[in-house]
Amino acid sequence: MINVVSPAPKVFNASMLTDRKPVQGVASITKTAVSVLEVISEVHNIRFVHSIADRWIGDYNFNKSKAVVASSLYYRQQDISSVLRFMQEIYDRVDFVHPPLTSIETRYYYRIPTHGAGKLENQFLRPLSVGAWISVAVVIGLCALVLLLSAKSERRPSSVQYAVFSIIASICQQFFEENTIGIQRVSAARKLTILVTGISCVLIYNYYTSSVVSWLLNGPPPSINSLQELLVSPLDLIYEDVGYTRSWLQTPSYYYNKRNAEIEDELRKKKVFNKKKDDPLLKPLEEGIAMVKAGGFAYHTEVENANRLISTTFTQSELCELGSLQSMEKTLLYAAVQKNSPYKEFLNWSLMRLLERGIVKCVQHRTMAPPVKCEGSSPRALALGGAAPAFLLLAGGYLLATVIMLSERLKWQKKQKL
Repeated sequence: MINVVSPAPKVFNASMLTDRKPVQGVASITKTAVSVLEVISEVHNIRFVHSIADRWIGDYNFNKSKAVVASSLYYRQQDISSVLRFMQEIYDRVDFVHPPLTSIETRYYYRIPTHGAGKLENQFLRPLSVGAWISVAVVIGLCALVLLLSAKSERRPSSVQYAVFSIIASICQQFFEENTIGIQRVSAARKLTILVTGISCVLIYNYYTSSVVSWLLNGPPPSINSLQELLVSPLDLIYEDVGYTRSWLQTPSYYYNKRNAEIEDELRKKKVFNKKKDDPLLKPLEEGIAMVKAGGFAYHTEVENANRLISTTFTQSELCELGSLQSMEKTLLYAAVQKNSPYKEFLNWSLMRLLERGIVKCVQHRTMAPPVKCEGSSPRALALGGAAPAFLLLAGGYLLATVIMLSERLKWQKKQKL
């Protein structure tokens, strides 16, 4: 039986493949699969001779086949692999044993940055839906029209200016009164319009501010939601030194998720292969999680081992600052044998019997770790990126006011010349 232990230990002991304690270089998926197969060996009084390889998938080069699990099976140098990911390109070279023995999911773990400008967010326009914003605009337009007509009936000078700025003042919770002397204000429509507009603006303002404040108090902290965002983030990428990582680094056609092939190529090119000589890249689990805890790094590892270590080393406040991004979606893993192997039918039958008796589920449950999550929430600080829409609106208002001031100045100068 061939298994992946990377990096290879100086002295290999088969017991490290089934030890419940974390062992450097041995993935939890390998422990689960070997533990199930060891039950078969005990039931049928057989013994597995264990060998180790560097990675699961690689080039089918005979000279390097001993370092790659799939190649060792393809060239009939090994009889069985404890676990292998089902991929179309190796389906014609090896046979898979059913049912599956375990599953794998990998993620990038990182601590959410609490400094810097932060990601641009548009939360200041989200409290109201598009339909609500349109309704507000229509109501404001109608109020402005009624106010304009009433101002004209009162024969106010600059009635358009009065109507527009009165509505804008109501929206901003301010008051606008044109300096007009000697005008008889008798329009009840104007008074009613000002009253209705003011009440509506107060209600909308309360709804709006309540939504923004509740988002700041209860909303999740800003996180990285895609590999593209991870690519442009300031986080340095580090990876667990394990077999599937070496396959990803050394085999250009190997991807964690083929739907993300293009962006994974970009990650390899821009954030992995161009690292400086002394920059960290491959780290064991304990060191990688410690670097995540210190901040500034995104660590790629499998979920089970990461959850087990994080739950014992992170505090509650640190858990609330911990983010993760899925890289390899949860995928079933199978034992694999040589093509047309005589052991395939025997292993299929034996594993089905163990599955029916619940032994496979029992072994899988032993190696599982509960997910880690933040209990409760704490008020989040609004970064500059989150407040950017408000500042952009303020800058736009200053720019518009400057343009209006210059226009009025030019108009006044022309009148003076006349």
